[in-house]
Parts: sequence; C-alpha cells; structure tokens
Amino acid sequence: MIHAATFLLSLVGFPLLLLAMTRHQRDWLCRKLSPARCRSLRLSGFTALAMAFAVAGAGLGWGYGTVAWFGWLTIAASLVVTVNTNRERIMPKVRP
Repeated sequence: MIHAATFLLSLVGFPLLLLAMTRHQRDWLCRKLSPARCRSLRLSGFTALAMAFAVAGAGLGWGYGTVAWFGWLTIAASLVVTVNTNRERIMPKVRP
C-alpha cells in the first residue's frame, strides 16, 4: 500500500509540474495560465512529491523508503514524459 501511495503521489506531482510551464500549458491547455496559477501548480507539484517522500520514508523506513521513492519517481516521470512526447497521438482522441 505504501508503494501504491508513493507512486500515485508521484504521478500526481509530475503532471502538475509539467503544467506549471508555459510551453506545456500551450500544448495541453491551448492557453497560457496566470503567474499566480503557475505558482500554485508548481507548489502543488512539489508538495505532492514531498508527500510521496514522507509516505515512503514513514512507511518503509528512511533508508529503504528513499530508494523506493526514487524508483517510483523514475517510473512516474517516465510515464509523464512518454505521454507528453506522444501528445499528438493522444489529443485527437481526447478532444472532439
């Protein structure tokens, strides 16, 4: 259960950080967000990653939890990068 929570928090954090960048906002949302919204997305993304670290450390011990956290971060980041790279294939299916 600790692994699932760590992975899900990581998987939430990276898209938030992705959408905090202007280039990706234009690609995914077709508009630029306000600076305040960008800051809140960035803060939320880093908070989700910090919560994932806390969950992994508290649940698995700080030594093993840190290693597991880095592993789940790698998997979550790889998924987000893969989806972002294949955005052109995904967007026509999402949008009407």
